[in-house]
Amino acid sequence: MKHFIALALIIAAQTAIAYASTGDRSQYYQNCVKSCKTANCTNDVTFTKSAALQQDTWSRLLLWGCGDECRYHCMWKTTNLFQSRGFDVPKFHGKWPIVRILGVQEPASAFASLLNLVFHVYMNKQVRRKFRRKNAPLLGFWHMFSAVCVNAWLWSTVFHTRDTPLTEFLDYACALSMVTALLLAAVVRINHGSRLVSWAAVALLVLGYLEHVAYLYAGRVDYDYNMAVNVAVGVIGSVLWLAWSVFQYWRGHTHTWRMMCFTILAGAALSLELLDFPPKAGVWDAHALWHLATAPLVPLFYKFVIDDLRHLKTESGKKIV
Repeated sequence: MKHFIALALIIAAQTAIAYASTGDRSQYYQNCVKSCKTANCTNDVTFTKSAALQQDTWSRLLLWGCGDECRYHCMWKTTNLFQSRGFDVPKFHGKWPIVRILGVQEPASAFASLLNLVFHVYMNKQVRRKFRRKNAPLLGFWHMFSAVCVNAWLWSTVFHTRDTPLTEFLDYACALSMVTALLLAAVVRINHGSRLVSWAAVALLVLGYLEHVAYLYAGRVDYDYNMAVNVAVGVIGSVLWLAWSVFQYWRGHTHTWRMMCFTILAGAALSLELLDFPPKAGVWDAHALWHLATAPLVPLFYKFVIDDLRHLKTESGKKIV
């Protein structure tokens, strides 16, 4: 547990400096943005007529405003200046400079998020194909779980495609919904057969989640607090899943080995957030690699779900379709 706490503290410390980085603090960058806006913008969003003609179609479709364009191009001018003088690649607002592709702000992270989304949709279809009757224990719950995950990865894809205050809020809120759903799944599965405990857990977790989302929506985005909440909920869920899986495996229910592997590998993948290096090929930063690493774990998780649904149906004496 102490290792998870240390990881949470380190990640929180990194997010605390999200809006105070070497690149955007440099006088060169600030002067560049100011000059660019003066020459090309009527305000932070609208271009002058001549500047509007220079914007590419993809960026226009993704609603890159004039100020956004100035900040993006000045980011690269500043980066080139730093490197030409022998300095390390600087960060801007807590992020490494990443090459925009077809208007997509963080193409690698957007691709990896989309890959996770596709895996969730595909594996949920596999569950639906194998269990068509509504009397399969917990089948409805797992479909709802899939819907939460698909929604979360959808907004992660949107956020990494185009970072705005709205898409940031939706990404944060929906990411926590997925982490909360995984914790809730552990509680529901462990207490299968005890509806009172399950419903009480649902009520408490949903209320806690809504309170946190309301806090974010009100504009009080505390990055340390938000990360601490996500990691705390994730650690509790992981500990519950791992402890239950080991116990069930020891009792002879060997299908839980997949959940054990998933929990351990998901924790290992999270450690990628600790790696801090300039993007490889201009797009693959540690965050993108973390999202990429979680994608192949999705089928592993759903294969456990399929095996566990079979196990539950066998225990309840129901024939599997």
